[in-house]
Formats: sequence, C-alpha cells, structure tokens
Amino acid sequence: MGKVKENAKRVVILMAVAGFIFSSAALTILAVMESNKTDNSAQQEQADLLKQLQEQNAPKEPLPGYSAEAFDGASVTALKVETLKEGDGKVATTESTVSANYFGWTADGKIFDSSNKSGTVTPVDFGLSEVIPGWTEGLTGVKQGSTVKLTIPAEKAYGAEDKGDGRPVGPLVFIIEVKEVK
Repeated sequence: MGKVKENAKRVVILMAVAGFIFSSAALTILAVMESNKTDNSAQQEQADLLKQLQEQNAPKEPLPGYSAEAFDGASVTALKVETLKEGDGKVATTESTVSANYFGWTADGKIFDSSNKSGTVTPVDFGLSEVIPGWTEGLTGVKQGSTVKLTIPAEKAYGAEDKGDGRPVGPLVFIIEVKEVK
C-alpha cells in the first residue's frame, strides 16, 4: 500500500507540474497573441493615419465643371490667359494679395496642387509678388469674382528641369477662381 500511495503522490505531482507548465505555456501564448494583436492594432492605426494624411493632402478638383486634361507641353511657349468667367470686382495688380480657389495640373493631366484639401475647398491668400511669374503676370488685371485658366510655360513656372524639390517640371495649367482682391 505504501507503494500505491507513493505512485499516487507522484501522479498528483506530475499532474500539478504538467498543469503548471500547460498554464504557463497557455499564458505565454495568450500574451504573445495579445502583443501581436496590439502590434497589429498599432500598425493598422498607423496605416489608417497615413492614409488619412495622404487623402487630406491629396489635391482634388476644387471647382465643379472643370477637369484636368493632358495637353501638349511642347506647344506651350508663352503665357496664355483665358477668362472662363468675368468678375466685376476690384482689379488685381502686381502688388495685390488675392484669395483664390485653384487647382493646377501638369502636361500629362495629373493634378499636382489644389486649394481642395480633405474634400473642403478653402480659398488661399497669396501676394501676387510672391508666386511664380506665370501667376503674377496672368492674374494682374483680373477682376475679383473671375475664373481664369492660365497655361504657363516652364520658364514662368518652376522650370524645365527637376531640382529635386518636389515641384512639377515643365509647363503647367491652372484654373483659378479669384474670390477676393485685397
């Protein structure tokens, strides 16, 4: 009978040790799974934030009825100003500050900049003496309330060669809605 008790004790001890090992392993696995879940959640949260930031900063078409279209950049040799809608307000000078909605695209039809951020069109204020020459020349003489299309050769935009600053290269087209001349 002593041997039976001894064996029973061993079985109980082995079961206790096995239970301890099993529960420790289970807790470790749960902790690792939770950590991965947390890491994945953090990674997903970062990916979501990055996507929101990209969407927020992505240029969008701010003016209904106008779309970006590809154009022959080689044929753009001089500034061309087309009045799409004539305003009746104050006339802009080279010293004026204007508040405007706009979008601009490159010769391949890609929109590269816009006053539409996050789906909200918000006019931007800028001094005509502080922008690219094509804007200064093209908007001088334009009346408040006007919408114009500027086709700008490379030398009156950001240039014909990539300077590595992220700005577009070559001729550009802008649709600009002049909300206010100050």
